[in-house]
Amino acid sequence: MAQFYKELKDLRLTQGIDLGELEKRTKINIKYLKAIEAGNFDILPVPYLRLFLRAYSEEIGGDSVRALEQLDSFLGTAKPTIISQPLEKEHKNKVIESSNENEVLPKSNRKFREDLTKGGLLLVIFIFSIFIIKKIFSEDSKAIIGKTGPVIMNPINVISDEQLITQFTENKFIEELIPAKPPFFMTLTAKEQTAVKIKQDSLPEYSKIIRSGMEIDLKGFVFQGEMLFSHTKRLRARVNGIELVQISDYSHPIRLKVRSNPSSITVRWYKPIG
Repeated sequence: MAQFYKELKDLRLTQGIDLGELEKRTKINIKYLKAIEAGNFDILPVPYLRLFLRAYSEEIGGDSVRALEQLDSFLGTAKPTIISQPLEKEHKNKVIESSNENEVLPKSNRKFREDLTKGGLLLVIFIFSIFIIKKIFSEDSKAIIGKTGPVIMNPINVISDEQLITQFTENKFIEELIPAKPPFFMTLTAKEQTAVKIKQDSLPEYSKIIRSGMEIDLKGFVFQGEMLFSHTKRLRARVNGIELVQISDYSHPIRLKVRSNPSSITVRWYKPIG
């Protein structure tokens, strides 16, 4: 009886059924089919092994009931013979048999399923957390990382020309030559969140929110570039690698113009009205 699995293999070969063909018919991975024929029954939990053995036996024209009985005997899991019971106790016996089948599933396999469920839940939470963090720290983020986690800050908005006229007045003005030649490329590095509105040559006007710790490269231009900063506190600005120290560390709006003929900058500082 210990060789029943070899008998099954012999029956399959007699029927002229190839393992690859049997895999297609039963949808059972070929490595499990080979394990069954080799008597390597530790590769699967018993419930799955019984299901696979039943499908294997029936597909090669064998007696699946006898094969399962031989498996139970081989593994030492043969069920005791059930004595005929009165009709009124039939339902109770079915419940007991169902309970016994559930107990066949190894505790280690049940623990694996529990761990798998917990892992899946944690993965969902992790993915959702990443989505929330990306949402919080998007281009227009209003939060920073504090000691206790994300902290909502007062938003830094781009200053419009209307706001500049109605809420601020010009404080001072300079115009200086710079040792840079067109095309001009500007790099902005911020250690404190700020905002800037940008016009460059004939390109459409656009705006940027520059978060703390961010460095951005603006689009290149040839003739003239104009930038209106909400403020320049802890902001570093460079044109073709030349640092514009003139506009650093100002708490209110600054308008910067860079021209090519001649290569120069114009800076206007503004302060709140009143």
